[in-house]
Amino acid sequence: MNLSRRELSYLLVIKKYNDQGQLAKLSWVAKQLNISPASAYEELSHLEGKGFVKKNRSGIEITDEGKKAVDNLIKAHRVIESLLVEIGFSPDEACKYSTQFDFAVPEEIIDRLHKYLGEPKRCPHGEEIPITTS
Repeated sequence: MNLSRRELSYLLVIKKYNDQGQLAKLSWVAKQLNISPASAYEELSHLEGKGFVKKNRSGIEITDEGKKAVDNLIKAHRVIESLLVEIGFSPDEACKYSTQFDFAVPEEIIDRLHKYLGEPKRCPHGEEIPITTS
């Protein structure tokens, strides 16, 4: 399922809190994304309906489907970044440019680029490239 950059931004924020052992709070997500709590609530309800997050009184948790979407985005970003460095961009330039379209590149293309690059384990900044499965 294709997700927009905005939807993926929400998932990244929620996953960050979940990875720290905390359920995300609506106010934290809104503040992190610099939006109103009402807008955050609406989008989180939308993401819950799609099965990417679960909300309850205690907070917000990313689902396995949401984690998969985030891992696919991170992989896409880091593979594109690696390719851009390979053709002469600095790591910081590559990161900046990758962010502009990483969410829109189909998974099949990312997988082929990853293979073409020799299946690197890390991006130019030294961050791990997630192993994803279709």
